Amino acid sequence: METLAHYDCRGAAGDAGLRHGRAIAALLTSSFVAAYVEALRPALGFTDDGLRTQAAAWVAGLPTHIREEIDGMAIGGGAPVARVGEFLYADLAKRARAGGREDEAALIGPMCSAVVSDLGNCSAWVARNCDWLPPTLLRGTASVSHALPGRIPVLAVGIRGDIDIDTGMNAEGLWLHLHTLHATDKPVDERPEISWLFWAREALETCATLDEVEAFALGTRRDQGVIAVVVDGGRREAAIFECSRGDVVRRDADPAAVTCVTNHSLGRMRPTRPTPNPSGTISRLHAMRESVEEQPPREGPGDLMDLLAREGVEMRTPRHLRTIYSAVCDVGRGAVWFASGGADGSVAASGGRWERVVAEW
Repeated sequence: METLAHYDCRGAAGDAGLRHGRAIAALLTSSFVAAYVEALRPALGFTDDGLRTQAAAWVAGLPTHIREEIDGMAIGGGAPVARVGEFLYADLAKRARAGGREDEAALIGPMCSAVVSDLGNCSAWVARNCDWLPPTLLRGTASVSHALPGRIPVLAVGIRGDIDIDTGMNAEGLWLHLHTLHATDKPVDERPEISWLFWAREALETCATLDEVEAFALGTRRDQGVIAVVVDGGRREAAIFECSRGDVVRRDADPAAVTCVTNHSLGRMRPTRPTPNPSGTISRLHAMRESVEEQPPREGPGDLMDLLAREGVEMRTPRHLRTIYSAVCDVGRGAVWFASGGADGSVAASGGRWERVVAEW
């Protein structure tokens, strides 16, 4: 597997984007972006016009400082801003239905599994699998340090080139990662709406406690539903925030238990495991709970790595989906272990090479 790249993108938005763009210039060439888009098309079914339109609308709706960072990436990478937007958005693009409308029933984002535990060693631990499209790994993987002036410094891990965050932690000792959650509500109110991945980055850059994350979640809207897994390493507290586009349900984790999470509301959990879809969100949740009961994780990070790699937890068989990367974090100490799958469909937790990343605050 490719070695995790490390980028220091601390500084004002435009300058940070400029440095990031220079670092990934090879990914922003027209030939690479065209090949990358083509590799994603079989799973997502978008048209070129659809991708351009969706990406442009998405960028236009982002916070000003994020648009400035994208502009800086374009300058640093020697690419048009529109191409950078398509590069960042392509794996979320939707196919068109009859009449040209976007298909809201299409794949909406990564499927995921996670576990939160203190392992009895006075530290808060979290582990997650990110299950998504293997072609995203054509870009490689990276850890990125962000520190906008006046905001909390953040370390993100994930797909190389991303400036959004779906897995990361901040200098206040707060870990946050996202799972997608099916949501059909369409709230119309005065709260600002933030694209879900930048919603996570915004939360990490502005929140230091679980209560602050809850206030942030209640004070914003999202462009789709998410489950936010949040761990406060200093206080050894954790909570699961089940967020539709407008509403929020907070579920505090029991510090004496292991909490398992997939893409399913814990309040609507079925008592028995279904059989039709072994990779579905409910099946994965049952598989995680059964694994924890049979072999509870007692030491980190190795036991948590093993849990993520178990059959039924790791996504190995769907046509378009795999566990593309996995992460384990000792949140109190700011240490992250990260493994990547491959663009060929090889999976991360059981087949990847685990690398350690230490936050430099």
